[in-house]
Amino acid sequence: MPLEFTPKASVFKDQECGGVNIIVTDRATFRSVLTGIEIAIALRRLYPSEWKVDNYLCLLVNSDTLDRIKRGNSARDIVGSWNAQLEEFRRARAQVLLYN
Repeated sequence: MPLEFTPKASVFKDQECGGVNIIVTDRATFRSVLTGIEIAIALRRLYPSEWKVDNYLCLLVNSDTLDRIKRGNSARDIVGSWNAQLEEFRRARAQVLLYN
């Protein structure tokens, strides 16, 4: 849902800002990371000079993903690119879990 707000702190303090309010109705099916990547891609496409894409790295903590966003890859392709590393993590994690 679109919304307007005026932050009391941040670099936009006391400036009217526009944004969105995302209402999750089913948290079991909501894919928050995919949604975040979709939002980043939309911001990059809609506001290429205003949105400081490099600042997104502090949230992503993954330079390859940031590069993919900059290149205009789809969100599903970006998330799919993590599969090999994710599977490797799951195998390593399974070895140290106390419970299944």
